[in-house]
Amino acid sequence: MNLDSSKPLYRQVEADIKSKIVSKVYVAREKMPTENELSEQYNVSKITIRKAIQNLSDEGYVKKVQGKGTFITYKKEKMYLNKPRGFKETLSSKGHSSKNDIIQASFLNANGDISEKLSIPLNTKVVYLERLVWEDNEPMAIDKIYIEDEKFPGFITKLSKDRSFYTILEKDYNIQPKRAIYEIDGIIAQNQHADLLKCNIGDPLFSINKISYDFEDKPIHYSSTIVRCDRATYVVHTDNSNMMNTKIKSR
Repeated sequence: MNLDSSKPLYRQVEADIKSKIVSKVYVAREKMPTENELSEQYNVSKITIRKAIQNLSDEGYVKKVQGKGTFITYKKEKMYLNKPRGFKETLSSKGHSSKNDIIQASFLNANGDISEKLSIPLNTKVVYLERLVWEDNEPMAIDKIYIEDEKFPGFITKLSKDRSFYTILEKDYNIQPKRAIYEIDGIIAQNQHADLLKCNIGDPLFSINKISYDFEDKPIHYSSTIVRCDRATYVVHTDNSNMMNTKIKSR
């Protein structure tokens, strides 16, 4: 600690612990040292430690569990919905590693729901992809994707842990999404979710249905995704400036 600094000691402790969390010296779910241990480590009072920990708790970096101690939590990533993009692109832009474990890749005939969402005839052959999305070394989401096989020949052969869905679309098929429609709901984790996502049964999860469209406004893909609520926050940005400009010009 720098006693000559104008920065309060608790802020210095807070900044140092935060740096260790970001650099993964302290990892998610790990129990932090006790107040006594931190007090000795930083050579400051327990009151100073308590104030630093409280600030970290308020910011979502740690969680205090009565009778058990203080634990490192995940810093939720903001997932912006204004531009169609995948997990890998979003997480990579924020300095995280990301990979996809392929659970299943197969063909099936489109039922009524899938044919409606992809605007294709009933029983059309589609590719079904189910994968587990990882953020760093922790599972984040279960992603199920449906695309028309005829539109994306050989799609399954192009899959790998390190290639994102949108990278395959752009690099192998020269397709970029123009827009997407999202439906977001909340569900409770069941056995199958808890096993894959390493969460508890009953934990809250996001359930996200998405249809992306190309520049001819034709559906590219439909996906159904389950995301851990403790790993992501979804953000929607709205802007009425164009509407206001139109109203002003029309007067």
